[in-house]
Amino acid sequence: MTEVEHSKNQLLLVSIVAAGITVLAQIAWALTSDGLRDATTIIGVLAFATASGFHAYAAFGREFLVKFLFIALLLTFGIEVLGVTTGLPFGTYEYDPERLGLSVLGVPLLIPFAWFMMLYPSWLISRDLVKSRFLAIPASALLMSTWDLYLDPQMVNEGYWTWFNDGHATKDIPLTNFFGWFVSTATIFILLSLFLKPTQSEVSNKTPYALVYWVWLGSFLVNIVPVSPFFNQPTVAITGFVGMGIVLIPWSWMLWQRRY
Repeated sequence: MTEVEHSKNQLLLVSIVAAGITVLAQIAWALTSDGLRDATTIIGVLAFATASGFHAYAAFGREFLVKFLFIALLLTFGIEVLGVTTGLPFGTYEYDPERLGLSVLGVPLLIPFAWFMMLYPSWLISRDLVKSRFLAIPASALLMSTWDLYLDPQMVNEGYWTWFNDGHATKDIPLTNFFGWFVSTATIFILLSLFLKPTQSEVSNKTPYALVYWVWLGSFLVNIVPVSPFFNQPTVAITGFVGMGIVLIPWSWMLWQRRY
């Protein structure tokens, strides 16, 4: 084994361990409450982001990771600041200032990492499914936007952020939020496609893919089951499963056809 291969294996090992922590933290989230639940939220996001970051480093190199992080973190933070300040492009909302750690300009610094953790595997999957890097942009934006069909109801019910309608707090998530997600993520993926010129990865590790499956199927399960500690939100379960499935079902079929 060469030194380069050994280094990649070490990076991938960190990614695998971080993925395991992600799964354990998300399971613990459903079984805890109050401060412990907040802690598992933060741990889960940082672990998922770590899994994505170390995989990207191993697969495409340090320069790729630095550019990806710079674009993703800077843009998502800016979009979130715009969102909480003006209501554009998602609708009127605000974050709880104490639940998700340190905030700057009304946005918890954890939030850009929550975007990044799914931006990277969504980018991988869309590039795999759609060979044109420009046609992959709407596919990846759709996958990110439909993930929020799971994410937003769960986080709003927990009180991590609050939506407002005519100045009144509500748990009804506006339709503008979906379109805001699509436009925002499409913009991010456009910039990624312009500034990132990755070579073909020789890494066979599929940790980010496995985490996306975990999010897709695990979120369906936790929402569809009507018994505590599950959420009993069948509408969320079905819309999230079908929404993400628009991309993930054909991608899964493609993987099945490649199995030999």
